[in-house]
Amino acid sequence: MTRHAFRFDIAVALLALAAGCGAAGDGVAARPAAPPFARAYANACAPCHDNGGFAVGVLTDRLGKKAALIDRGNTLDAATIRFAVRHGIGAMPAMSKLEVTDAELDGIIAYLAKARTSAIAP
Repeated sequence: MTRHAFRFDIAVALLALAAGCGAAGDGVAARPAAPPFARAYANACAPCHDNGGFAVGVLTDRLGKKAALIDRGNTLDAATIRFAVRHGIGAMPAMSKLEVTDAELDGIIAYLAKARTSAIAP
């Protein structure tokens, strides 16, 4: 091998480390996995529905403070969430299947239901 030869093995190892894919037990702490569809929620819903978002104030007026943060106190059923996302409701615009796919929407609804159950549990 010459002095300037490309070291494929080193390049792959560096890329794996940069991506957080270090081998188990090598001292690199693994990032905890995000709940399924948490990213879809963060991208499509959180800008308005997380603390400080416009929708939080609107929902506080309509549903009360406990239900305003939909990822914690959501009391809406799946059909209502699906309708609001696809058709819009009040100040919330409709979101197309290009913005939130059906699979992502199903995941977001399940994520919200699980978050609600977790928030209710003692």
